[in-house]
Amino acid sequence: MGVSVYAYSVEPGTSRITGYGSDIQKVIDELRGVRAEILLEDGRDGLGPSEVYAFDLFRPDIDRLLVVLSGDTDLAELILRNRRVVASVSEEITGS
Repeated sequence: MGVSVYAYSVEPGTSRITGYGSDIQKVIDELRGVRAEILLEDGRDGLGPSEVYAFDLFRPDIDRLLVVLSGDTDLAELILRNRRVVASVSEEITGS
């Protein structure tokens, strides 16, 4: 069985998943900082809700790691499974 890791997408569907961490609160705090920076630097009036995801993290075997080293797949695709939304961040956090 794997362990859970967390990550976020600032604008789900248009931005990549980033900000990986093992502590959901730290991931949420980082996401809030990124959102504030975007609003300040881009001069935007608003930003839609962002999503925080949980993933199950699995250890790959050597053959799968060689596939990553050969450039045939991304490491995240190989070791992260069962993505699920665990929180939504806008002005206030919702979710668990």
